[in-house]
Amino acid sequence: MANEIDLSYSIGQVSEMLNLPVSTIRFYENEFASYLNITKTQGGHRRFRPDDLEKLKYIHDMVHNQKKTLKDVKATLISDKDPMLLRKDIDLLLEVFENLVENNVKIKKSIEELYKRVAVLEEEKSKKKFKLF
Repeated sequence: MANEIDLSYSIGQVSEMLNLPVSTIRFYENEFASYLNITKTQGGHRRFRPDDLEKLKYIHDMVHNQKKTLKDVKATLISDKDPMLLRKDIDLLLEVFENLVENNVKIKKSIEELYKRVAVLEEEKSKKKFKLF
């Protein structure tokens, strides 16, 4: 337990080390709670481990340097954490895309059939006009 305390930092220390405001660190903790998993003491004080600092740097880099939206950062963190979730999303998107392509082909065929029917009706209509004279 002593080693854990030696290798952990308060939010104020982390703020100084990373040159981030305490409010930003708290915001990141709330927005990315499942990724960060910051431990707290019995008194409720946050204790940051060295890997927590690396995670905070990573998030901050994506938000401020790469200009990613929070939604994109969350998606990146999920895919980093569990590639199988990303694979499932890709498979689902491919399935939806294939269904859309299939429906598009059906619609195109239906439109072609309608054009043919309209052409036949227009031809019959023009023949009837000539029969009257």
